[in-house]
Amino acid sequence: MKGPYRFSVAENQFYVLGDGDPGHLKNRTIAAAGNNGLAAGGKDHAVAITGIGAGTATIRFDLTPARLGPDTSQPWEDVAEFDYTSTTETVHLAACMGPDEESDDMDAYEIDLAFAGPDDYRMRLHARGRSINPDGVQQESDPIAEHYLLQVWPSSA
Repeated sequence: MKGPYRFSVAENQFYVLGDGDPGHLKNRTIAAAGNNGLAAGGKDHAVAITGIGAGTATIRFDLTPARLGPDTSQPWEDVAEFDYTSTTETVHLAACMGPDEESDDMDAYEIDLAFAGPDDYRMRLHARGRSINPDGVQQESDPIAEHYLLQVWPSSA
């Protein structure tokens, strides 16, 4: 388990993107994420829908070569599982407007989520706190309300 890390949210979303920043892919999964209300993935991209419109949230990563069951260590309010195909060597967390180097834990953006290289992965995103300040701004002076856990494993596991 890695984290928790502070990271930036903007426009009610954050991403998982392959190297080369395929920014043109970002909006393709928003409609799919709306189907389960939380997250969806595709080829070299995934998107998560947050409660806050902007500000800071926390995320932890659980990367494993074997399939994981849903996390029961926290009272998660939302959980979504989805496919992710990586055609690139590395995949990272990405902020919609880029990371905030003053308030974010920059290590969160360096963790390689495609730890087995180019492959098909399953991802499961757990979330809590998205209903506390819907469409609001998480102020630096307030306790962080939104927390996420992203579990990742190769689909072949």
